[in-house]
Amino acid sequence: MGGAEGVRLIFLLTTLFVLLLGGCKQQDAPKVEPVALESVAICHGTTALLPLVVAEKQGFFSEQGLTVMAREFTMGRDALENMLRGECDLATAAEPPVVEYAFQRDDFRIISALQSSDNMIRIVARADRGIAAPKDLRGKRIGTVKGTNAHYFVDLFLAQHGLTSKEVALAFMKSDELLGALTSGQVDAIAMTNKVIAQAQHDLGDRAVLMEEPALYRSFLMLLATTDLLKKRPALAEKFLRALAQAEDFIRQRPDEAQALVLASKQATSGEIKQLLEIYQYQLTLDHALLMGLEDTARWTLQQGGDSQRPVPNFLKLIAADPLRAVRPEAVKLEK
Repeated sequence: MGGAEGVRLIFLLTTLFVLLLGGCKQQDAPKVEPVALESVAICHGTTALLPLVVAEKQGFFSEQGLTVMAREFTMGRDALENMLRGECDLATAAEPPVVEYAFQRDDFRIISALQSSDNMIRIVARADRGIAAPKDLRGKRIGTVKGTNAHYFVDLFLAQHGLTSKEVALAFMKSDELLGALTSGQVDAIAMTNKVIAQAQHDLGDRAVLMEEPALYRSFLMLLATTDLLKKRPALAEKFLRALAQAEDFIRQRPDEAQALVLASKQATSGEIKQLLEIYQYQLTLDHALLMGLEDTARWTLQQGGDSQRPVPNFLKLIAADPLRAVRPEAVKLEK
């Protein structure tokens, strides 16, 4: 055997040995067990649908080590109540239920505003009851849910058009009763959020008169947690917000794909999803606009109860900013 052939043979034998050794190591390597995901339950209103579905379907929650179980409610008050009863870890709600419970207890915290809208609440009236414009609501029955942002909007809307709540008949009922009351003629108009309003327009057809007032009232949808959860599971809120931050970016950069994801989930129609994309600004934030909205709602709540001299709660003390500050520090614009 020549020198060159000997070197070649040694090289081949060495390569074979290395390959065999690598194969043995691969066979001997322990199997990697899947990491158990941390379970989290959230009670949310219908308006919070988009970021939650996107975060779930795109795997943003699982990337943060979370598996999320969602329970949907028509009203944010129901979502918040269920969290406070211990049936969910987190909840979403707008200002009125947060204000209502802030007067009663301080064992929950605002983690972040998830989204906001200045045209979420609208009114649908019946044209066949002689209603064509806001002034025609005088003397008519308007259905809404007492103490909610829809109720608050009605008061603001009437004042904007030279009317007061005493010049109409407000009919307070449960959220799932409003649509039937309108279509049956029990009330002449209803004030509610987008999903019910869209269905009312569909059911009434050319008899529906839509009334809206963009920029009259900006409502914030907030993510909430109990103080007990923040103490026992301090990393949970930050992980949840990181997933929602990714969903927020996805919705802003790829709205068509976001719409397709939610449509495929069969949790909303294409029309409802289109409205959510048009009406809402998806932005995690804790700022003074949120704080002012809470304080304005608190003053309105006290006026409704005939107790306008009572001081409003210090909402700054109900805000837990650390989770959002860790995820998006620029989004926290509050000073203690």
